[in-house]
Amino acid sequence: MQLKQELILSEKRDFSDVLNASFRFIRQEFKQLYGLIILYTIVPLIGSSLMAVFYTTDVWQVYFNGLLNNTPDIETPNFWMYGLMMLINFISYTLIVGITYEYMAMYNKYGRGNFSTSDVVRALGKDFFPIIGYNLIAGIVLMFAFMFFLIPGIYMSVPLSMIIIVKTVERNGFSVNWGRCFKLIKDNWWITFAIILVAYLIIMMSSMVFAMPLAFYGMIQGITTLQNGATEVNTVAMGIFSLISTVGGYLLYVVFYVIIGFQYFSLSSTDGSKGIMDKINQIATSGENQA
Repeated sequence: MQLKQELILSEKRDFSDVLNASFRFIRQEFKQLYGLIILYTIVPLIGSSLMAVFYTTDVWQVYFNGLLNNTPDIETPNFWMYGLMMLINFISYTLIVGITYEYMAMYNKYGRGNFSTSDVVRALGKDFFPIIGYNLIAGIVLMFAFMFFLIPGIYMSVPLSMIIIVKTVERNGFSVNWGRCFKLIKDNWWITFAIILVAYLIIMMSSMVFAMPLAFYGMIQGITTLQNGATEVNTVAMGIFSLISTVGGYLLYVVFYVIIGFQYFSLSSTDGSKGIMDKINQIATSGENQA
């Protein structure tokens, strides 16, 4: 019964099938995938949330005092704290995208239930710094592409969105992986762009749910300041709402990466030999476990 329900990753899918299969995969692997991600990212995410609380509390305090004096102003940002927050957020992002794609790579290679969380962690340990390097290079290229050439920047963002999943699954050198991204997107740019756009909109709208408590608190605090003259910001409430917003928002991005991953597997399955070999590997691994 379990074999009939197992979701195959390397399979050609259309627009709706990619989205449906992605959400089905998340439901099917929710406990294992999210449990692993929370285990390894909750500490940096909490740290980032606490730093954000101290940072935004000072900013809001200055702003609310300005409201009382009819001279609303924003405090000059503490660049050291802001930079440290960005570093922690980057590490959290690397862990989330790395775990997600290492998990999908293991699932595709060995099949459901034929690998452990320790296998995923070991693979991530080997790929952690290369993933950082890939992200930095792709980020710099896209930054300059968008800065000077908007249309080429939009074009390049689509194939480069797959650079990490290509690296974790195919495990080739950088130049091969870079070229592979553009080869996969050839003749499939528009459908991939549409999938990425829809996935991004889904995540953005969903993340608003987690951001609402913090936004409502800021609105209520501003009204209270104008009416009663109180400028004290409740740090505990800020901490709770900031934690909800940060952790909830980051965990939603797993959905985004899974959708991109399924589009990658859909495109790579059209190569023929690769899709067949993936299925042969899964059948062989399942047969060995059953024996």
